[in-house]
Order: sequence, then structure tokens, then C-alpha cells
Amino acid sequence: MEAQFPASHTTTTAPQDNNDNKRIYINSGYLHTNEGRLKCAHLVICIVVFICTMASNFPRSNPANWLSFVSMGGFWTSAVLLFLFLINIVALLSIIPWLMLELGYTVIWTFFWFVCGCVAADYAVKRAGDAFAVASFFSFVAMCIYGFNAFLFYKKWREGGFTLSFSTRTSPSTTTAARTSATTTTTTTTTTVREKY
Repeated sequence: MEAQFPASHTTTTAPQDNNDNKRIYINSGYLHTNEGRLKCAHLVICIVVFICTMASNFPRSNPANWLSFVSMGGFWTSAVLLFLFLINIVALLSIIPWLMLELGYTVIWTFFWFVCGCVAADYAVKRAGDAFAVASFFSFVAMCIYGFNAFLFYKKWREGGFTLSFSTRTSPSTTTAARTSATTTTTTTTTTVREKY
């Protein structure tokens, strides 16, 4: 009696080496993750606070300098991190503990935003203008955004790791089925690669 093979089957293969994913490419899927959206929110809120500060009656006062430092420091740090994630440099530099780096950054900036909100509110009460009151409000909003981001990073750290999601890739796979005669069918295997860093 001859062995019977199924008419077709699907084979899912895991990548042998992650070197294919450790290259520079535009990872636009990162913008659709929570981390990507929160980094975009960082950029927007930092610009809003900076504009409020510079539009005030005292743009060169000590409180305004502190607000400018925190808002522009947060803007440029988030912009650089967003750029590194978008072009997939983080996969190439996997030796850097990105989770701990971002966790530390968001915790420190959460505290800085709290101080900014308090300083701007105090300066607004001393008749410095409505721009500082608005800057104070948005500083507390920024504190909440950075704090939520820090909470998400802390939660991922407690779970034991942080995964970098790559975009889904499709690779062709060939399967052969035999009954009475040999026939060839082609199936497509979709592999999503997740790498810890």
C-alpha cells in the first residue's frame, strides 16, 4: 500500500537569523504603536508649551527659561528617539538598553513637567500674563502624557522585556503534494518577527 500525502499543507518558518531585520529601513508601522503615538504627542505638547512661553510678556525671565529648557529638551529628545525608531536604528544598536533609557527619560521629564506647571502657575498668579497660565495647564497635560508613557515602560520592564515589532514580511514557500501524480502548489507564509531589546 502506498503512503498517502495530503493535497496541500502550509509550512510556517521562523527566521533563522535576525540579520535580515537588522538593517535600516523606514518602519512606518512604529507610528501606529502606543509608543509611537505617545512620542508624537510629546512633540506636539512640547511645541505648544514653548509657543506659550515665547508669546508671553516675559519670554526671557527665569521661569520662561526653565519652561523653554524643559519643552525644547523634551522635543528634541523625543524627536531623536522617534527618528531612531522610524529608521530602525534601534535594531542595529540592540546592545543599548532602549527600555531603560526611555523609562529614565520619561520619569525625569514627568518630574520636570510637574515643576514647570508649578513654576508657570506661580508666575501667572504674579500677574505675568495669561500665556503662563496656559503654559501651566499644558505643562500639567505634558506631565500626564509623559507619566503615562513612563507607566507603560515600567509595566513592560516588569513583564521582563521589551519587544520591538517589525513590519510584517511575506516570503514565498513551496510545498509539494503527491497523490497519484506529483503536483506543486505555492503557499505564502507570513512571519512577524519580534526581537527583545
